[in-house]
Amino acid sequence: MMQTGMAVLALAGVLSGGGGLPKGFLPSETHPPAASWETYKISDSLERPLALNPCFRTKPWDTGRVAARSVVHENETQIDYEQLVLYKNTAAAERAMHGMRAQLARCAEVGKGINRYRYFSKPLDVGDDALRAGGRFFESGEQAVVVRRGAAVYVAGESAYPSRSLPLSRFRGLVERAERMAEKVCELPGAACR
Repeated sequence: MMQTGMAVLALAGVLSGGGGLPKGFLPSETHPPAASWETYKISDSLERPLALNPCFRTKPWDTGRVAARSVVHENETQIDYEQLVLYKNTAAAERAMHGMRAQLARCAEVGKGINRYRYFSKPLDVGDDALRAGGRFFESGEQAVVVRRGAAVYVAGESAYPSRSLPLSRFRGLVERAERMAEKVCELPGAACR
């Protein structure tokens, strides 16, 4: 308990000096200038929901956040996103993962006709806890991985039209990003990596 409290204090000290996560910490932050048909949006807001958001909530449902960064890259045909959220302790990050699974179950199939959407997920062997998920909408969809390492949760996703079986081969790029980030977050004070 003492170590967790000290780690939170160390993290708060680092973050208060820099106003959030270190700049350039997420790989997609270091992008070339956006062309006229694309956009890059970077946010350090603690008020953004987790990037994989199967119930389309407009406010975060998880608690205990101390830092966050979200990056969204959009062009004419593709959306790519990543997000890192640091929590005050491992228990808060574990609750966030539990909440993510609950939302995936709650919103597994919603609506009818062109307003219908479906989400499915499977476990993933990365970090301390992870899953891969896919969502299908009328003419589009997304696939994402969500990984917890210590007190950090990382989400990486992209446009796709996934099948219910969520073959691991289709997630290869996202899993590689998640594996690198599961190691990199351990550089942050307060990440509580084992």
